[in-house]
Formats: sequence, C-alpha cells, structure tokens
Amino acid sequence: MDGRNQVPRGIVPRAFHAPVRGHNPAMRKVLLLPLLALMAACSDAELVGLHVNLRADGSGVLTTRTLVEPKDAGPAEGKAQGVAWEHRAVLHLSQGSFASVQGLQFGDIRFSGKTGDGDIPRLRVFVPRGPDAAWVKALAPDQETRRRMAKVYDPSGKTREIGENLLLEIQFPGPVISSGVLPTGRGVETAHERNKATLLVPAQTAVEKGEELVWDITWR
Repeated sequence: MDGRNQVPRGIVPRAFHAPVRGHNPAMRKVLLLPLLALMAACSDAELVGLHVNLRADGSGVLTTRTLVEPKDAGPAEGKAQGVAWEHRAVLHLSQGSFASVQGLQFGDIRFSGKTGDGDIPRLRVFVPRGPDAAWVKALAPDQETRRRMAKVYDPSGKTREIGENLLLEIQFPGPVISSGVLPTGRGVETAHERNKATLLVPAQTAVEKGEELVWDITWR
C-alpha cells in the first residue's frame, strides 16, 4: 500500500462527509485540490508538509499536505475534447485528531513532549534523514517527479520544481520561547513567532544520508 494513504499512528481521523453507519463520527477530513487553487496560500517551494495544532492537555489536530501525481483522470479531463492529457498534479489535504502528542508518529517522525503543570512545557521532534525516510516519501515524490509536476503547477514554465521544501509547523497553546534543531543541515531552518514554530527541511537534504534531526521547542 502506498504510504501516502496511510493514517499516521496516534491519529483519529475525522469526517469531512457524513459519518458512515457504525463508525465513530470523529472520522476523517480529506480534500483533493488542484495545485493552482493553493498558489495564493503557499509558495511553490513550501506546498507540502505537516501542521500540528497542539492543545494545553497534549491533544491536538494534525493536518497533512501531500503532493501526489495521480494516475487516474480527474473530473475536468472528461469534459475536454481533442486533448491528449500528459501530466497531473494534486495536493492531497488530510486532517485528524490525536489524544496525546506523547508517542505521536508520522511515518518515522516521532514526537515526545511534556505539556503538564510545573516545568516549562517542551516538545521534542525526531526527524530521520536518508533515502529510506518514510515521512519524506509520504509527503512528496522524488525530485524528477516534482519537476515534471511543476509543468502542471506553472504552465508558463518559470517554476522548475515544486515541493522542494518540506515544512513542519506547530501551533502551541501559548507563546513560543525557543526553537532549535541539531545537527544542522544544508538548508535546514527553524523559526518561531508568537505561538508558532516551524522547521524547514529541503527535500533533497531530507533524503541524503545523515544524522537524525532533533527539533526542540519550549513555550509558556
């Protein structure tokens, strides 16, 4: 099974459509959007990634943005005549809730944190690197495919590649005090503003052999 369609460990999917009989109504939200519809919201380099909305009790919501090259024809293709379709690109959006960030995983990314009373709350995120990194494969295809998909995203041909950066974004219940990652890597960047912290990892850096990235964040 393609890893892009697997629900991350610890996630309780939530329904976008009506609940299925016999199923927990806290199901799954999924949207399939044409890439051009998201141009105003995301840059071509940061289309894909994870967003975690963390609550004070350690629970929260995980949203994923996955770049997919579908094999099946889209609904618009059947409406055209005289066209030999050659390329496709879809941004697959999924959202689900988790009961605790402690032990949450996405692919081989692992989350570990302390959110209770007492000490300053903190979160540590372990981000593996290398050609077998499952989280990278779950979010975006290889570079050759991303360059082919760029032709669909930007028909003018000015965009050479899309999805070359993978963005991990965490929203906290209070202001972020610190955000840092070790070891450093080519193009790896951390930032924080107000109650949000981000880690930017170039896709090519993520698939190169190297030490696991450890991202530490504290907030109040």
